[in-house]
Amino acid sequence: SNETGNLPYLSQEVNTFIGGSLVPRIIVDISQENLKDAQILAKVGYRYDMLLDKYHMGEQSVDFVYLADSLPSFTMPANLKQVYNYKTWFTIKDKTNIHPLFTLEEFVHAKHKDSSLNMVQIRNADLTSSLFESLQLDKTIVFIVETNHLHGMADQRQFFRNLQEIGIDNPVIVKRSYQKEDFSGPIGEFMNPEEPISKIQLYASTDLGALLIDGLGSGIWIDSPATALENLASLSFGILQATRSRISKTEYISCPSCGRTLFDLQETTQMIRSRTNHLKGLKIGIMGCIVNGPGEMADADYGYVGAGPDKVTLYRGQQVVKKNVSSSKALDELIKIIKDDGLWIEEIEE
Repeated sequence: SNETGNLPYLSQEVNTFIGGSLVPRIIVDISQENLKDAQILAKVGYRYDMLLDKYHMGEQSVDFVYLADSLPSFTMPANLKQVYNYKTWFTIKDKTNIHPLFTLEEFVHAKHKDSSLNMVQIRNADLTSSLFESLQLDKTIVFIVETNHLHGMADQRQFFRNLQEIGIDNPVIVKRSYQKEDFSGPIGEFMNPEEPISKIQLYASTDLGALLIDGLGSGIWIDSPATALENLASLSFGILQATRSRISKTEYISCPSCGRTLFDLQETTQMIRSRTNHLKGLKIGIMGCIVNGPGEMADADYGYVGAGPDKVTLYRGQQVVKKNVSSSKALDELIKIIKDDGLWIEEIEE
Protein backbone atom coordinates (compact mmCIF):
# COMPACT_ATOMS: atom_id res chain seq x y z
CA SER A 1 0.00 0.00 0.00
CA ASN A 2 1.06 3.58 -0.58
CA GLU A 3 1.28 4.78 3.00
CA THR A 4 2.94 8.03 1.97
CA GLY A 5 -0.22 9.07 0.15
CA ASN A 6 0.55 12.28 -1.70
CA LEU A 7 2.92 13.60 0.95
CA PRO A 8 6.23 14.53 -0.70
CA TYR A 9 9.56 13.62 0.83
CA LEU A 10 10.82 17.02 1.98
CA SER A 11 14.60 16.97 1.83
CA GLN A 12 17.12 19.49 3.00
CA GLU A 13 19.22 21.29 0.41
CA VAL A 14 22.79 20.07 -0.06
CA ASN A 15 25.58 22.28 -1.36
CA THR A 16 22.91 24.68 -2.71
CA PHE A 17 22.50 22.29 -5.64
CA ILE A 18 20.46 19.22 -4.67
CA GLY A 19 17.30 18.86 -2.63
CA GLY A 20 15.07 21.35 -0.89
CA SER A 21 12.94 23.31 -3.34
CA LEU A 22 15.40 22.85 -6.22
CA VAL A 23 14.34 21.04 -9.39
CA PRO A 24 15.32 17.35 -9.61
CA ARG A 25 18.86 16.83 -10.87
CA ILE A 26 19.96 14.45 -13.63
CA ILE A 27 22.97 12.11 -13.59
CA VAL A 28 24.15 10.18 -16.65
CA ASP A 29 26.98 7.68 -17.00
CA ILE A 30 29.58 8.70 -19.60
CA SER A 31 32.34 6.33 -18.43
CA GLN A 32 32.04 4.16 -21.56
CA GLU A 33 32.28 7.09 -23.99
CA ASN A 34 35.42 8.34 -25.78
CA LEU A 35 36.81 10.56 -23.04
CA LYS A 36 39.48 11.98 -25.35
CA ASP A 37 36.89 13.90 -27.36
CA ALA A 38 35.13 16.94 -25.85
CA GLN A 39 32.44 16.68 -28.56
CA ILE A 40 30.87 13.69 -26.76
CA LEU A 41 29.45 16.13 -24.21
CA ALA A 42 27.10 17.44 -26.92
CA LYS A 43 25.10 14.26 -26.22
CA VAL A 44 24.38 15.52 -22.70
CA GLY A 45 23.75 19.16 -23.57
CA TYR A 46 27.21 20.79 -23.62
CA ARG A 47 28.31 21.75 -27.13
CA TYR A 48 32.04 22.42 -27.42
CA ASP A 49 33.06 25.35 -29.64
CA MET A 50 36.61 24.67 -30.84
CA LEU A 51 37.17 28.20 -32.20
CA LEU A 52 36.22 29.93 -28.97
CA ASP A 53 37.41 27.04 -26.76
CA LYS A 54 34.26 27.13 -24.67
CA TYR A 55 31.07 25.17 -24.06
CA HIS A 56 27.51 26.24 -24.90
CA MET A 57 24.74 24.99 -22.62
CA GLY A 58 21.17 24.29 -23.70
CA GLU A 59 17.85 23.83 -21.93
CA GLN A 60 18.62 20.12 -21.60
CA SER A 61 22.13 20.13 -20.17
CA VAL A 62 22.55 17.43 -17.50
CA ASP A 63 23.76 18.33 -14.01
CA PHE A 64 26.15 15.46 -13.22
CA VAL A 65 28.18 13.01 -15.27
CA TYR A 66 29.41 9.76 -13.74
CA LEU A 67 32.88 8.73 -14.93
CA ALA A 68 33.48 5.72 -12.61
CA ASP A 69 37.28 5.34 -12.75
CA SER A 70 37.91 6.94 -16.17
CA LEU A 71 39.59 10.35 -16.40
CA PRO A 72 38.82 12.63 -19.37
CA SER A 73 41.73 14.12 -21.31
CA PHE A 74 39.87 17.39 -21.98
CA THR A 75 38.76 20.20 -19.68
CA MET A 76 35.18 19.77 -18.50
CA PRO A 77 32.62 22.61 -18.52
CA ALA A 78 32.81 24.69 -15.33
CA ASN A 79 29.11 24.14 -14.54
CA LEU A 80 29.04 20.37 -15.10
CA LYS A 81 29.66 18.39 -11.93
CA GLN A 82 31.61 15.14 -12.16
CA VAL A 83 31.18 12.02 -10.04
CA TYR A 84 33.89 9.37 -9.59
CA ASN A 85 34.11 6.18 -7.60
CA TYR A 86 35.54 7.01 -4.18
CA LYS A 87 38.98 5.43 -4.68
CA THR A 88 39.54 7.30 -7.95
CA TRP A 89 38.12 10.56 -6.55
CA PHE A 90 40.62 10.34 -3.72
CA THR A 91 43.57 10.35 -6.18
CA ILE A 92 42.42 13.48 -8.08
CA LYS A 93 44.34 16.57 -6.96
CA ASP A 94 42.05 19.35 -8.14
CA LYS A 95 38.61 18.34 -6.88
CA THR A 96 36.76 21.46 -8.09
CA ASN A 97 33.26 20.35 -9.20
CA ILE A 98 34.34 16.74 -8.60
CA HIS A 99 32.53 14.57 -6.06
CA PRO A 100 32.79 10.97 -4.80
CA LEU A 101 30.38 8.04 -5.08
CA PHE A 102 30.69 5.63 -2.14
CA THR A 103 29.26 2.25 -1.39
CA LEU A 104 27.65 2.32 2.05
CA GLU A 105 30.54 0.32 3.48
CA GLU A 106 33.13 2.65 1.93
CA PHE A 107 31.44 5.71 3.38
CA VAL A 108 31.16 4.26 6.88
CA HIS A 109 34.90 3.46 6.95
CA ALA A 110 36.28 6.32 4.82
CA LYS A 111 38.69 8.71 6.52
CA HIS A 112 38.53 11.24 3.69
CA LYS A 113 35.24 12.70 2.43
CA ASP A 114 34.17 15.61 0.28
CA SER A 115 33.55 18.79 2.24
CA SER A 116 30.35 19.62 0.33
CA LEU A 117 28.78 16.60 -1.41
CA ASN A 118 29.10 12.86 -0.87
CA MET A 119 26.94 10.40 -2.85
CA VAL A 120 26.24 7.13 -1.05
CA GLN A 121 24.76 4.07 -2.78
CA ILE A 122 22.05 2.39 -0.75
CA ARG A 123 19.12 -0.02 -0.98
CA ASN A 124 15.94 -0.13 1.08
CA ALA A 125 17.08 -3.32 2.85
CA ASP A 126 20.25 -1.54 4.04
CA LEU A 127 18.21 0.65 6.40
CA THR A 128 17.90 -2.22 8.89
CA SER A 129 21.58 -3.23 8.69
CA SER A 130 24.20 -2.68 11.37
CA LEU A 131 26.29 -0.92 8.73
CA PHE A 132 23.61 1.74 8.31
CA GLU A 133 23.28 2.09 12.09
CA SER A 134 26.97 3.00 12.26
CA LEU A 135 26.60 5.62 9.52
CA GLN A 136 27.50 9.11 10.71
CA LEU A 137 24.86 11.27 9.05
CA ASP A 138 25.80 14.77 7.98
CA LYS A 139 24.45 17.43 5.64
CA THR A 140 26.81 16.52 2.77
CA ILE A 141 25.22 13.12 2.13
CA VAL A 142 23.04 12.47 -0.90
CA PHE A 143 21.67 8.93 -1.08
CA ILE A 144 21.63 7.11 -4.43
CA VAL A 145 18.82 4.61 -3.87
CA GLU A 146 19.03 1.47 -6.01
CA THR A 147 16.89 -1.63 -6.14
CA ASN A 148 17.11 -5.23 -7.31
CA HIS A 149 13.58 -5.94 -6.11
CA LEU A 150 11.07 -7.49 -8.50
CA HIS A 151 8.72 -4.63 -7.68
CA GLY A 152 11.43 -2.00 -7.75
CA MET A 153 9.22 1.08 -7.71
CA ALA A 154 7.34 -0.11 -4.62
CA ASP A 155 10.65 -1.02 -2.94
CA GLN A 156 12.04 2.47 -3.58
CA ARG A 157 8.79 4.11 -2.47
CA GLN A 158 9.07 2.20 0.80
CA PHE A 159 12.64 3.50 1.16
CA PHE A 160 11.31 7.08 1.26
CA ARG A 161 8.64 6.08 3.78
CA ASN A 162 11.28 4.45 5.97
CA LEU A 163 13.52 7.52 5.84
CA GLN A 164 10.58 9.68 6.91
CA GLU A 165 9.87 7.38 9.87
CA ILE A 166 13.52 7.47 10.94
CA GLY A 167 13.50 11.26 10.60
CA ILE A 168 16.17 11.54 7.90
CA ASP A 169 15.80 14.35 5.35
CA ASN A 170 18.92 13.99 3.20
CA PRO A 171 18.26 14.31 -0.56
CA VAL A 172 17.72 11.08 -2.49
CA ILE A 173 18.52 10.47 -6.15
CA VAL A 174 16.55 7.55 -7.57
CA LYS A 175 18.64 5.22 -9.71
CA ARG A 176 17.25 2.49 -11.94
CA SER A 177 19.39 0.07 -13.92
CA TYR A 178 18.17 -1.73 -17.04
CA GLN A 179 20.39 -4.46 -18.49
CA LYS A 180 20.86 -5.20 -22.18
CA GLU A 181 18.98 -8.46 -21.80
CA ASP A 182 15.89 -6.46 -20.78
CA PHE A 183 15.72 -5.30 -24.42
CA SER A 184 16.35 -8.50 -26.35
CA GLY A 185 13.48 -10.17 -28.17
CA PRO A 186 12.93 -13.93 -28.66
CA ILE A 187 15.57 -15.68 -30.79
CA GLY A 188 14.78 -15.31 -34.50
CA GLU A 189 12.31 -12.49 -33.99
CA PHE A 190 12.95 -9.37 -36.07
CA MET A 191 13.15 -6.41 -33.74
CA ASN A 192 12.31 -2.90 -34.76
CA PRO A 193 15.47 -0.82 -34.11
CA GLU A 194 13.27 1.64 -32.20
CA GLU A 195 12.15 -1.00 -29.73
CA PRO A 196 14.97 -0.54 -27.20
CA ILE A 197 14.14 3.19 -27.15
CA SER A 198 10.41 2.70 -26.70
CA LYS A 199 10.98 0.02 -24.06
CA ILE A 200 13.32 2.10 -21.93
CA GLN A 201 10.87 5.02 -22.25
CA LEU A 202 8.08 2.80 -20.94
CA TYR A 203 10.11 1.17 -18.15
CA ALA A 204 11.83 4.28 -16.82
CA SER A 205 8.76 6.52 -17.09
CA THR A 206 6.76 4.03 -15.01
CA ASP A 207 9.48 3.32 -12.44
CA LEU A 208 10.65 6.89 -11.89
CA GLY A 209 7.57 8.90 -12.84
CA ALA A 210 5.38 7.17 -10.24
CA LEU A 211 7.72 8.45 -7.51
CA LEU A 212 8.30 11.93 -8.90
CA ILE A 213 4.60 12.79 -9.22
CA ASP A 214 4.29 12.10 -5.47
CA GLY A 215 7.16 14.45 -4.72
CA LEU A 216 9.65 11.66 -4.03
CA GLY A 217 13.20 12.16 -5.27
CA SER A 218 15.65 15.04 -5.67
CA GLY A 219 17.06 13.61 -8.90
CA ILE A 220 17.16 10.63 -11.26
CA TRP A 221 19.85 8.39 -12.70
CA ILE A 222 18.87 6.02 -15.51
CA ASP A 223 21.50 3.38 -16.18
CA SER A 224 20.92 1.54 -19.47
CA PRO A 225 23.95 0.26 -21.44
CA ALA A 226 21.68 -0.64 -24.40
CA THR A 227 20.50 2.96 -24.81
CA ALA A 228 22.46 5.69 -26.60
CA LEU A 229 23.74 8.42 -24.29
CA GLU A 230 21.84 11.22 -26.03
CA ASN A 231 18.60 9.23 -25.73
CA LEU A 232 19.17 8.69 -22.00
CA ALA A 233 19.69 12.41 -21.43
CA SER A 234 16.59 13.30 -23.47
CA LEU A 235 14.53 10.63 -21.70
CA SER A 236 15.59 11.92 -18.27
CA PHE A 237 14.48 15.45 -19.10
CA GLY A 238 11.29 14.08 -20.68
CA ILE A 239 10.33 12.24 -17.49
CA LEU A 240 10.89 15.34 -15.37
CA GLN A 241 8.84 17.40 -17.84
CA ALA A 242 5.97 14.89 -17.85
CA THR A 243 5.86 14.85 -14.04
CA ARG A 244 5.91 18.67 -14.07
CA SER A 245 8.92 18.65 -11.76
CA ARG A 246 11.34 20.32 -14.17
CA ILE A 247 10.36 22.11 -17.37
CA SER A 248 12.97 22.24 -20.13
CA LYS A 249 11.04 22.45 -23.41
CA THR A 250 7.78 23.33 -25.14
CA GLU A 251 5.05 20.75 -24.53
CA TYR A 252 2.73 19.55 -27.29
CA ILE A 253 -0.53 17.80 -26.40
CA SER A 254 -2.16 16.14 -29.37
CA CYS A 255 -5.06 13.78 -29.87
CA PRO A 256 -4.50 10.28 -31.31
CA SER A 257 -6.42 11.19 -34.52
CA CYS A 258 -9.63 9.53 -35.71
CA GLY A 259 -12.17 9.74 -38.54
CA ARG A 260 -13.22 13.23 -37.38
CA THR A 261 -9.71 14.69 -37.69
CA LEU A 262 -9.84 17.66 -40.04
CA PHE A 263 -6.15 18.03 -40.94
CA ASP A 264 -2.96 15.96 -41.16
CA LEU A 265 -2.17 15.80 -37.45
CA GLN A 266 1.49 14.79 -37.73
CA GLU A 267 2.28 17.32 -40.45
CA THR A 268 0.49 20.12 -38.58
CA THR A 269 2.16 19.23 -35.26
CA GLN A 270 5.55 19.32 -36.94
CA MET A 271 4.73 22.67 -38.57
CA ILE A 272 3.71 24.18 -35.22
CA ARG A 273 6.70 22.63 -33.46
CA SER A 274 9.12 24.09 -36.02
CA ARG A 275 8.00 27.64 -35.13
CA THR A 276 7.41 27.29 -31.38
CA ASN A 277 9.75 24.66 -29.92
CA HIS A 278 11.98 27.32 -28.33
CA LEU A 279 9.17 28.55 -26.04
CA LYS A 280 10.27 26.69 -22.92
CA GLY A 281 7.45 25.80 -20.56
CA LEU A 282 4.57 26.60 -22.92
CA LYS A 283 1.93 23.88 -23.49
CA ILE A 284 0.22 23.87 -26.88
CA GLY A 285 -2.71 21.58 -27.65
CA ILE A 286 -3.13 20.38 -31.24
CA MET A 287 -6.49 18.69 -31.69
CA GLY A 288 -8.06 17.22 -34.79
CA CYS A 289 -11.66 18.26 -34.10
CA ILE A 290 -13.88 20.33 -31.86
CA VAL A 291 -15.67 17.31 -30.32
CA ASN A 292 -13.06 16.05 -27.85
CA GLY A 293 -10.33 18.63 -28.44
CA PRO A 294 -11.03 21.16 -25.65
CA GLY A 295 -11.40 18.38 -23.06
CA GLU A 296 -8.26 16.50 -24.05
CA MET A 297 -6.12 19.64 -23.97
CA ALA A 298 -7.48 20.75 -20.59
CA ASP A 299 -4.15 21.94 -19.16
CA ALA A 300 -2.78 23.51 -22.37
CA ASP A 301 -1.91 27.21 -22.48
CA TYR A 302 -3.03 27.49 -26.13
CA GLY A 303 -5.05 25.33 -28.47
CA TYR A 304 -5.11 24.72 -32.25
CA VAL A 305 -8.32 22.82 -32.98
CA GLY A 306 -9.88 21.67 -36.25
CA ALA A 307 -13.27 23.37 -36.68
CA GLY A 308 -14.17 22.30 -40.24
CA PRO A 309 -12.57 21.71 -43.63
CA ASP A 310 -9.67 24.18 -43.84
CA LYS A 311 -10.87 25.90 -40.65
CA VAL A 312 -9.13 26.14 -37.29
CA THR A 313 -10.33 27.53 -33.96
CA LEU A 314 -7.67 28.98 -31.65
CA TYR A 315 -7.91 28.81 -27.85
CA ARG A 316 -6.26 30.50 -24.91
CA GLY A 317 -6.65 27.89 -22.20
CA GLN A 318 -10.31 26.81 -22.39
CA GLN A 319 -11.46 30.07 -24.00
CA VAL A 320 -12.02 30.47 -27.73
CA VAL A 321 -10.00 33.43 -29.05
CA LYS A 322 -10.55 33.13 -32.82
CA LYS A 323 -13.05 30.96 -34.66
CA ASN A 324 -12.84 29.47 -38.15
CA VAL A 325 -9.43 30.80 -39.12
CA SER A 326 -8.10 29.60 -42.49
CA SER A 327 -5.54 26.79 -42.04
CA SER A 328 -2.98 28.76 -44.04
CA LYS A 329 -3.14 31.65 -41.54
CA ALA A 330 -3.87 29.77 -38.31
CA LEU A 331 -0.27 29.32 -37.12
CA ASP A 332 0.57 32.98 -37.71
CA GLU A 333 -2.58 33.94 -35.81
CA LEU A 334 -1.64 31.61 -32.94
CA ILE A 335 1.81 33.18 -32.73
CA LYS A 336 0.20 36.64 -32.74
CA ILE A 337 -1.96 35.65 -29.76
CA ILE A 338 1.13 34.38 -27.88
CA LYS A 339 2.92 37.65 -28.71
CA ASP A 340 -0.07 39.73 -27.57
CA ASP A 341 0.05 37.85 -24.27
CA GLY A 342 3.73 38.77 -23.85
CA LEU A 343 4.86 35.13 -23.87
CA TRP A 344 6.75 35.13 -27.16
CA ILE A 345 10.54 35.16 -27.27
CA GLU A 346 12.60 35.29 -30.43
CA GLU A 347 14.59 32.18 -31.20
CA ILE A 348 18.31 32.66 -30.65
CA GLU A 349 20.35 31.28 -33.54
CA GLU A 350 23.83 30.12 -32.63
